[in-house]
Amino acid sequence: MENKKQLSPALKTVVGVQFLFVAFGATVLVPLLVGLDPSTALFTAGIGTLIFHLVTKGMVPI
Repeated sequence: MENKKQLSPALKTVVGVQFLFVAFGATVLVPLLVGLDPSTALFTAGIGTLIFHLVTKGMVPI
């Protein structure tokens, strides 16, 4: 079943910014709570993202 409904560019922007804050907050908050360095968590999250894109060859389902 395909969903043909598209979000407006403004709504896409709002949802994207919301996701950015949630993802960044979780990536920083969890290491702080368990006593790790947040910059290390952000660095490894970036490395993980690059590996994911290399493995999937940029074919990310949306």
